[in-house]
Amino acid sequence: MYIGPQGIIHGTAITVAQAAKLQDPKNPTLKGKVFVTSGLGGMSGAQAKATTIGGGICLVTEINEKPLNKRHEQGYLDEKYSDLDQVIKRVKEAKAK
Repeated sequence: MYIGPQGIIHGTAITVAQAAKLQDPKNPTLKGKVFVTSGLGGMSGAQAKATTIGGGICLVTEINEKPLNKRHEQGYLDEKYSDLDQVIKRVKEAKAK
């Protein structure tokens, strides 16, 4: 049975939020935390969406432009970069906010 993107995002959001609690019990939220993952094929866009829903920052690496552009167009990704220095700068800015 296929539960669709909304079910995948919901389950992933719960999993990522629980990981945040385990990672730092003094700050059990995703706020200010960076979740690093890779790959946007299949249902992998859920990780980025679930992390940002929870208030965290998700950094996804992808070498294939087709799924990268698709997930960006679908709204699973807020931004996309190809320059590592820009990515590092942007993550630092997001953490500060």
